[in-house]
Amino acid sequence: MALVLPDYRVLHRVGIGANSELYCVQHLETGEYRCAKHVTKLDEDEQKFIDQLKSELAAGQKLDHPVLRKVYELRTVRKFFRLQAAILFMEYIDGIPMSSNQFRPSLPVLLSYFRRAAEGLYAMHQKSFVHADLKPGNLLITKDREVKLIDFGQSSALMHAKERIQGTPDYMAPEQAKRSVLDQRTDVFGLGATLFKIVTGRAIKTEMNRTAGLHMPTRVGKRLSDLNKPISVDVPAAVMKLIEDCCREDPVERMADMRAVINRIDLTQTILERRSGGAHDEETKKRAAPRPRSTDVHDQ
Repeated sequence: MALVLPDYRVLHRVGIGANSELYCVQHLETGEYRCAKHVTKLDEDEQKFIDQLKSELAAGQKLDHPVLRKVYELRTVRKFFRLQAAILFMEYIDGIPMSSNQFRPSLPVLLSYFRRAAEGLYAMHQKSFVHADLKPGNLLITKDREVKLIDFGQSSALMHAKERIQGTPDYMAPEQAKRSVLDQRTDVFGLGATLFKIVTGRAIKTEMNRTAGLHMPTRVGKRLSDLNKPISVDVPAAVMKLIEDCCREDPVERMADMRAVINRIDLTQTILERRSGGAHDEETKKRAAPRPRSTDVHDQ
């Protein structure tokens, strides 16, 4: 069935996710393009997807930073007083996710993107929210080479413990898997795990992707990939040290917040520049990356 929205012209579907469809829509009065996430609820088990939209709205409406996707409004669809669907209207982003095969920046450019992402996360933390679902698919690069952080559906208040395990196994901090209190360091782990995936092509070990054992109740299985396989790509030691200090199992041993991450990225970039004789290639100077294709699809 075609999606019909009062006050909007539905242009085309741009992607699908967990029980949701993403559409590019145009506001009839202002002409502004937006993204509409349409979630259906066929039974009570699917209420969690509606709850995620509500979480995204609650966080998104309190955030105001160029890196953080704007969230506008949530509409619900009811029939005979029964909730059947919900539509979340958000900023439309013309770009590609870092999970795309088209995303192949140089290492200095990649670090500059992660620095920008850390700035957005710092602003989010200042508003007392943790993202809690950082991964390559939730970081988009626009045609203007800007970073956009999306999907606040798993976000929660700082210093809050969730009732159930939420997140993506390959990027989930140990405290998420243990349903402990979440804070800035939860996103520090997620950002480091995301950087590791991009520079190595492999997932870092987390509580949720290790081999399950008798005394590991939070570990849910073994991935098909061999996580103990040696890293075959050439990653500078300074970058691996950055990742290591982001992804320490004990939150106390991690970098304390995104300001510390930003400072470490600056130091890492300086080390790389000095080792290359201070010469940056043209791609680095322009923060260039392969030109994005018009899409708004991301991992969910």
